[in-house]
This record gives sequence, C-alpha cells and structure tokens, in this order.
Amino acid sequence: MSLEKNVQRMLLENPDPAKIGRGLIFVLLKTLLTPASFFRTKSEKRLNLVLYDYARKFFRNPERAVFTSLFAPIELVHAFNLLPFSLEIFAAVAAIMNLAPELLARAEKQWLSTDFCSFHRVYMQLATGGLLPKPAFLLATSHTCDGTFKSFFQVSDHLSSPFVFLNTPYHRDREGVRYLARQIKEAVKRIEDITGSALKSEDLEKVFHFSNEARLVFQDINDLKGSGSPLMYGEEALVFILVFGNLVGTRAGLSLFEAYRKELLSRQERGFDRIKGKKRILWLHLKPFFPSALMTYLERELGAVVVAEEINSVYWDDLNIRDPWVSLAEKLLSNYWVGGIEKRLGYIRRTIEEYHIDGVIHFSHWGCRQSNGGVRLIKDTVQEYGIPFLNLDGDCIDARNFSEAQYITRLEGFMEILG
Repeated sequence: MSLEKNVQRMLLENPDPAKIGRGLIFVLLKTLLTPASFFRTKSEKRLNLVLYDYARKFFRNPERAVFTSLFAPIELVHAFNLLPFSLEIFAAVAAIMNLAPELLARAEKQWLSTDFCSFHRVYMQLATGGLLPKPAFLLATSHTCDGTFKSFFQVSDHLSSPFVFLNTPYHRDREGVRYLARQIKEAVKRIEDITGSALKSEDLEKVFHFSNEARLVFQDINDLKGSGSPLMYGEEALVFILVFGNLVGTRAGLSLFEAYRKELLSRQERGFDRIKGKKRILWLHLKPFFPSALMTYLERELGAVVVAEEINSVYWDDLNIRDPWVSLAEKLLSNYWVGGIEKRLGYIRRTIEEYHIDGVIHFSHWGCRQSNGGVRLIKDTVQEYGIPFLNLDGDCIDARNFSEAQYITRLEGFMEILG
C-alpha cells in the first residue's frame, strides 16, 4: 500500500486531530527524501517547511487555534498571539492528499447538497469528523462566499466553539466602511472576552507592520514575475494563497515573501530565460488542488505561462495603526469580489494592459456562484482587447467528475487560437 493510502486510512478510519499532523509529517518526508520531490526552488522548499511548522503548532496548541475564512482579518488573530488557519485551506490540503472524495461521499450521505461548494462540504467533514482540533473560536466574514456563514455556523455549533462573524456590506462607501469598522471593534471586544486577554496596542502595531511590509514585497514579486520576462510559473505562484490565508501579519510570512523576491531578483540578474518567449496568461479564480497535470501541461508543454493570478493581486492599501478598525474595514471592502463586478473588470483591464496579457483563463469552480456569475461580462471585457478567453468549468476540490483529457483538449484548442 502506498504512503498516501496509509495516511488516508489512518486519518479516516480512526479520526484523531493529532493524526493529521503525523500524516503531514509522512508526506513531507516523502517529498524531501525522494528524487521526485516537487520542491523546485529553495523558496518553495522553505514555503513548505514553514507551513508545515505552522500546521504542527496549530495541532499541538488547540487552545490557541482559530478557524478562519479566507480573506478574514487574520491580523486581529495574530495580534492576540493566536494561530489562525483557513478552513478553505484545510479543504485544499485534503484534496492534495486525495482525501476529498471520501469526505465528499460522507457529506452526501448526510444530505448535503452537491450544489453546495465542495470547499465547505470537505472542511465541514474535517471539523465535525474529529480530524481537526477544537478551536478557541471561529472568525469569518460574509465575503467572498455566500455559504460561509452557514458552514461556519454548523462547525461552531457542532464543536460548541464561539463564532465571531463580520457582515461585509456591499458598497465601499463612507457608511459601509463605518458599519464594518464598528463590527471589527466589537469583534475585538468579543475575542478579549473569549480569550480573557486584552489586545495590546504594541502587538497590533507589530502585526500591522509585518502585514504592510509583506504587502510591499508581494507587489514587487508580482511585478518581477509578470511585468517583464517571466521568472516563475503560475502553478508555483498559486500556492501563495496559503501564506495570505494563514501567515499575513507575521514575521514568518514576511520572510517567505522576502525569500521569493530575493530569488526572483537573482534570476533576473542571471538572465533567466527558461520561460522566455511563451504566451502570457492571466489566470482568474483558483485551480484544481487535487493531483492533476492540467497547469503543468499548460506551462511546460503548450508554450504558455501564467504571469498573473487574480487570487494573488494586491488590492488594498497599507494598514493604518492610528485608525486600525477603519483601516481593516477598508482592506476587506477593497477586495475585487466585494460589490459590483465593475471592480473585478477594472482589475482585469489593468492587468491585461500592464502585464501584456495574450490570453485569459477563468477556472469556474462549480460551487462558487459569486465568481462564475460574471463570466459572460468578463469574456466581453477580455474580447475588447482582441485576445482569447477560455472558461474552464470544474471543481477545485472534487476530482470525481474530472476528465483530464477533456480539459487538455480545450487547452490545446485555446493555444491554437493564441497562435
């Protein structure tokens, strides 16, 4: 039986929060000790080691563990010296380890609709099935997913853990910012009550500093890897969401981005030309997290490279410690998926022009209505520039209906149009 199969059996047959940590150790050892290691660069190896170390702390210190939603203001959590971990990222890890099909089958036996996002169905099974520790509390926002409140409420209720929820308004106007800032201030008071610890201004200032520095470095990374001759593959860059979802606002998160920037600058100085001359792609939304050769085939075989990824865009301004709640509210409301689709279309236009995009691919995750609902308008916007657009319908987590051959055929047709 393969190592992955043993890990899956151990985790699913006898659920125990400590076991998923041991499973991660086994997978890590395999990738480090075999010639088939997928760690392609020093920075990528460091990323995996830092994330592994963070996950180990999370499982060993459940009293400090906090479940968060993607794009929640985790700076608040880090300022309390707690350990936030995005439940959506846990779902992605489950897909990477081939655990998702079994977890999704269990969810369907419990009458969870298959129309409901697979990210939510998987992390609900992880949390309620004994595979994750009981957190100190849960923190989520209503953006960018309509189902977050329902799934987080179910997890909170099952684990009897407090649930702190921020209702993100539709408009980023003065009234909307104030409304959200008041909620963030109230959330801080509630976290203080839950933890029995008061938020220290110096701790919040330190977290804001690391968050602001990481923002600047990451913008440099985006410019380095995409604005000139490509310096890295998009398949590698799409894992950055793991850092934004867990480590933004920490010294470790900042050091990771600094390591990537240093490596890209070194490649630029050496005249790195491994990816030179390929068609430049803008990738919208996420990618399949289960084992698949889809992006590898696109970037290694078909003569394309993803130079910009929507999920990795820097859309917010520096956080202001003198007005922290308003500043965090501004950050949340700056997200391109909050409000009208005009914000998202504006990002796409700017990226096409600044990064000299040759073609655009949108991966339409079946459960994500907020993203998929604008595909026609996105297609019309892209075609204004006379470049091709490809919409790939699929699922980021559920591999049961995935036909790699069909996707590859569509990618080949898309590349023929690109010429």
